[in-house]
Amino acid sequence: MKLKKIVLTVAASVASLSLVAFALTFQEAGIESPEGKSIMLKDVPPEPRLYAIPPDCNLKDEESIKKLAEKGKKIFNTTSKGNCVACHCAKDSKGCGNIGPSLVGYRNGLFKAPDYRGNPKTIDWLYQKIADGRILIPKELQNIPYYNIMPVHITTGQLTAEEVCQVTAYVLSQE
Repeated sequence: MKLKKIVLTVAASVASLSLVAFALTFQEAGIESPEGKSIMLKDVPPEPRLYAIPPDCNLKDEESIKKLAEKGKKIFNTTSKGNCVACHCAKDSKGCGNIGPSLVGYRNGLFKAPDYRGNPKTIDWLYQKIADGRILIPKELQNIPYYNIMPVHITTGQLTAEEVCQVTAYVLSQE
């Protein structure tokens, strides 16, 4: 009986020391640091913004779309830039993700489907979706995480307006 009591006492002491060590490691990691909140707030994106297609972004004729799409494909597949391929698949892309919809055949498929509000999608809608799609989400869907997973590209500076134009052209080239 004495041996059992000693073992339990030692076990309790070791457990207590482990909790103290764990708590100290937590504090050392900065999780309970006053600076933690300010660090986290840096990751909160700015308010959603409405963007218009720039005048020098010609997405009206097929020849311009084809030219812009070549550059857009690079951005789509480059991890340090758009990295769209992490979530979407497009023709000839490797390592496609499956978080977002496949964009293979987008122009003749998903582009013809209505948007969140039941309205027809337009090239302006697609440009906005890539630039900062949060503004397109109806209020009743804004708190549903699925509708908020598309990265915010122009508003956060991840892509320029010209690069969003190129990616938009690439997505439109997916017939």
